[in-house]
Amino acid sequence: MLKLKPKDIVLLLLYAIPNTILSFAIIYIINNVLSGNEQFLKDYMIIVFLSIVGYTYLLNIVFQKGLNKYAFEILYKNEKNLFNQILRAPLATLEKFGTQRFYTAMEDLRIFSNLPYTVTHTVSSLLMLVLGVVYMFTLSAVSAGIVLALIVLVAICYFIVMNSMSNQVGKLRKMNEHYYKYVNDLILGFKELKLSVSRRKNIMRDYLGPNRDSSEKLDFNINYVFLSINMVSQYGLYVVIAAILFGLPALGFLERADVIAYVVVILFISGPINNLINLQQMYTRFMVANKRIKTFMEDFQISDEVEVLAENKEDHKFHSLQFKNISFDYENENDEKTFALGPIDLTINQGEVLFIVGGNGSGKSTFINVLTGLYTPTKGRVVLNDNMDLNIKNDLQDSMTAIFTNNHIFSHNYDDYQLEGNDEYKELLKTMQLDQVVTDDKEESARRKFSKGQSKRMSMIFALLEKKPILILDEWAADQDPYFRKYFYEELIPKLRAEGKTIIAVTHDDAYFHLADRIIKFDYGKIVKDVNVINNKEELAENLWA
Repeated sequence: MLKLKPKDIVLLLLYAIPNTILSFAIIYIINNVLSGNEQFLKDYMIIVFLSIVGYTYLLNIVFQKGLNKYAFEILYKNEKNLFNQILRAPLATLEKFGTQRFYTAMEDLRIFSNLPYTVTHTVSSLLMLVLGVVYMFTLSAVSAGIVLALIVLVAICYFIVMNSMSNQVGKLRKMNEHYYKYVNDLILGFKELKLSVSRRKNIMRDYLGPNRDSSEKLDFNINYVFLSINMVSQYGLYVVIAAILFGLPALGFLERADVIAYVVVILFISGPINNLINLQQMYTRFMVANKRIKTFMEDFQISDEVEVLAENKEDHKFHSLQFKNISFDYENENDEKTFALGPIDLTINQGEVLFIVGGNGSGKSTFINVLTGLYTPTKGRVVLNDNMDLNIKNDLQDSMTAIFTNNHIFSHNYDDYQLEGNDEYKELLKTMQLDQVVTDDKEESARRKFSKGQSKRMSMIFALLEKKPILILDEWAADQDPYFRKYFYEELIPKLRAEGKTIIAVTHDDAYFHLADRIIKFDYGKIVKDVNVINNKEELAENLWA
């Protein structure tokens, strides 16, 4: 998901190499002063030493500022990219895997904000370590080899343990996915939970509680292992120093005069060694996060290609819509078919009022989702205006607006129209009998808490302001009071038909079936009746529910 470009690597090296050389120069001067080297005891050496320290400090300050800026740029840029790709994910996939996957994907993405810092310190630490080891070899090749072997041994033990923790980190992330699912149930089902003592007890005792207890134990174990291994690296350094102070001189591999130099170098490279060891846990988290993001992208069928939206789209006036042998299959997480829609052959003409009817689970909502392009048909084709070249995802969706059963009023205006100073909006408030509820044209007044029926009316206003030729309503009238329901069917629908709207409404209100042009009945995912209302008004209800 996040990658360093060649340009970034070059800039990183341009910082790391001078910084490493300057840092080593500081240690080199200290070492020679401690050993009494006359060349390094001159009066001007304090100026040289402080100049190197000051320059190294300024180099780090400037670079760290640029590094932090770059890290946050790539983080927030990729957050926006992920949201763009989420918006392109199929609805069926979202329904299949659930929303909690989005939350953990965003958490995984934020881990990568540390990537530039981690890579920079890895390169700098490696360079410092190499310089330190080379310097030790110039003093004593045998001693340097033994010290290096001890350092490598400690590092290998550390890396083996750290790599074994990647599975544990992945398991913890999976547990957090379930946690978000339970939290979602708690928030969205708050009223239902408040009405049931046993339900509240069960969600805490059997789900939230055990999940948090297990996560606490696993999280503690992971961090305890990280802490313990870090301590091993620290105390392993003392073992190396002990070998330099006592073992190597006793074995004759290291002169006593060089012991101080070796200890100083070891203390110098201990920082880079600890950095490399500590950064290993970041690489473990990177690998887990990267694997999970890739799985997320695969599961949600999100392409790496960038979707390009044309700014000047050709305006296609709606004439007709044809379903040609359309089928759609629902699949669960195990890719097993649970429901099938179709095959469907249907033509919808401009200006028609269609009522979609049928029992629960008959396929009405699935049909609406295929109609709106939210579901991609498993087989068959949807043709707009008898033109096979028009794109069902773009051209068709640009011709329709929909109000679903669980309608949502956005917190902000994401559409192209404005409410303030909009006379059409004010007139629609009167038409929908909300002018006494929403008394001004401010955005915040239109996007507050409404009753369910009022919320549906506001969604209708927003839909009509989009000025699209096809209006799709999924049980819109179900939440209206009897008076407004009658007004909707007898006055509003004829008014919208007269304005040229094509209306496709899912409904159970058989008292108003005679006001449609056609009624389409679904049962077990298939169209079982397509009734022309004008020719069948007297036997309408009997024919449909027989």
